[in-house]
Amino acid sequence: MTGRRTRTRSRSAAATAALVSCALLLTGCGIKRSGVIDSGHAATVKVADGKNNTYLYFLSKEGDRLVPAPFSFLAGYDLNPAVLLHLLLEGPRGRAGEAGLTTGLPQLPAGSGPEKLAVTSSPHAGMTVKVPFAVGDLSPLARMQLVCTIGISAKKDTLNPVTLQGSDTTLAPAECDLKR
Repeated sequence: MTGRRTRTRSRSAAATAALVSCALLLTGCGIKRSGVIDSGHAATVKVADGKNNTYLYFLSKEGDRLVPAPFSFLAGYDLNPAVLLHLLLEGPRGRAGEAGLTTGLPQLPAGSGPEKLAVTSSPHAGMTVKVPFAVGDLSPLARMQLVCTIGISAKKDTLNPVTLQGSDTTLAPAECDLKR
């Protein structure tokens, strides 16, 4: 009988050793600790607020994404798209400027007003934006500032393709892509 007990004890000890070894392997699997990992910017949502708002699209203070800045005007009126374009080219002001928003667009030459800018609409081609500066060398985000501001805000409740026409070239129509 002592032989059976010895075998049972040795088997029990071996099983216990195997379980302890497995537990040690599982708890120390070689994954190193790491610090906090930055996962990007917080999500943003465009919320309807019931006011007569339109949006000017500027660059974040980091310059890596578009940020909509609401612009309010009198209820019942539509803002001329050329005036909207002029406001965009003046750069962020008020709360948008205080929040650190920037622009990738060039300043208008001195003395240039809305009369130097043109925004035309075509039922089949969307909107065309004419500006007195080169558009071919603009960064993709600067182009999207123009495309999103005019493509979304110029006509309420529509998304229009926008053709940019500058002093150097005319770019192919583009739609607002806020993922950039």
